[in-house]
Amino acid sequence: MRREVILLKRLMLAGLAVAVLACGCSGGRKSATKDVSRVEDMSSGRIQMSVTLDPPKVEMDKDTLLTIRMTAPGDIDVSMPALDDRVAGFTLSGVLDEEPSVKDGKTILERRARLTPNVADEYRIAPMAITYTDRSKNPAESGWFATRPIVLDRVTPVKGKPGSDIEASLKPVWIYPSFRTVALWTLLLAALAALAYAAWRVIKRIHREIKLMRMSPRERALFELSELLGKDLIGQNLVKDFYLELTMIVRRYIERQHAIRAPEQTTEEFLIAVSRDPRFSREVVAKLRSFLQAADLVKFAADHPTGEATTKATFTAKEYIETDAPMEAGQKKR
Repeated sequence: MRREVILLKRLMLAGLAVAVLACGCSGGRKSATKDVSRVEDMSSGRIQMSVTLDPPKVEMDKDTLLTIRMTAPGDIDVSMPALDDRVAGFTLSGVLDEEPSVKDGKTILERRARLTPNVADEYRIAPMAITYTDRSKNPAESGWFATRPIVLDRVTPVKGKPGSDIEASLKPVWIYPSFRTVALWTLLLAALAALAYAAWRVIKRIHREIKLMRMSPRERALFELSELLGKDLIGQNLVKDFYLELTMIVRRYIERQHAIRAPEQTTEEFLIAVSRDPRFSREVVAKLRSFLQAADLVKFAADHPTGEATTKATFTAKEYIETDAPMEAGQKKR
C-alpha cells in the first residue's frame, strides 16, 4: 500500500513537470513570433541616430509610437528635426522631448511622437534634415545630413486567408428602406393621388359646364333628365329627392326658355305667373299645375306615390319639354 502511494506521488510530480515544460515552450514560441519594434539605424560620422517604430506595421485601431534617439560626442551640438510636415498618412497627435542626458562623455537626445493613422494609400516618414555643429574644429564647422525615408506596411483587418465563401461582387445590393421612408413615400403618393383625383373632378366639371352651355334649353333639360334617370333614385327609395330634382329640371327649363325665374318662386307664384303669360296655353298651365302640385305632395306632405304615378310624372315632364313652343324671336335665352 505504501509503495502504491509513493508511485502515485511520483506520477503526479512527473505530470506537473510536463505541464510546466509545455507552458514554458508555448510561452517561448509566443514571444519568438511576436512582432518587435522596427528600428532604423541612420548614423553619420560620429553622430549615431536610430528611429524606432512601435508597432512595426500600421494598425488602424492603434497609434504608432515614433522614437528618434541621437547620440553625439560632447563637442558636437545636434538639433532634433521638425516632424510637422514629415509624416504622410498620419496625424501628429503629440510630441515629447526627453531631457538631454550624458553617458560616457556623449550627449543623448530623445524625441517621442504619437502618430494616429488615417485612411490613406501610403504611410511614410519623409527624409529629415539633421543639423549639427562640430566644435572640435577651429573654426567650428556646421553641417547636416538627411535621413532615409521610411515606408510602413499596413496590417489588413482580416487575418489569414479569406474563406471560400467570400467572393467579390459588383452587382448592386438592394437595401430595404426604413419604415419611416416607406411611410413618407406612402403619404406622398396618397397626397398626389388625391390631388390628381381632385384635378380630374374639376376638369370633368368644367368640361360638363361647357358642354351644357353650348346646348339649347330643350337639349339641356333632356340631358339633365337623362342624368336623373341614370341615378336610379326610385330604386334606392329616394322618391322625395327624385321629385325635387325632376321639378327643378322643369323650372330651370322654363327660366332659360321663357325668361321666367321659376326656380326662385313657390308653386302658386309660378302658376300665377304662367297663367298670365300668353305663351302658356290653358292646357299647358293645367298640366303644369297637376305636375307641380303632385310633386309638392311628395316633397312636403310625405306622400308615397305608386310606380305608375312616378312614371306618369316623368312622362309629363319630358313631354312638356319636347313639345313646348320655342322662344319668340328677339327674346334672349338665359
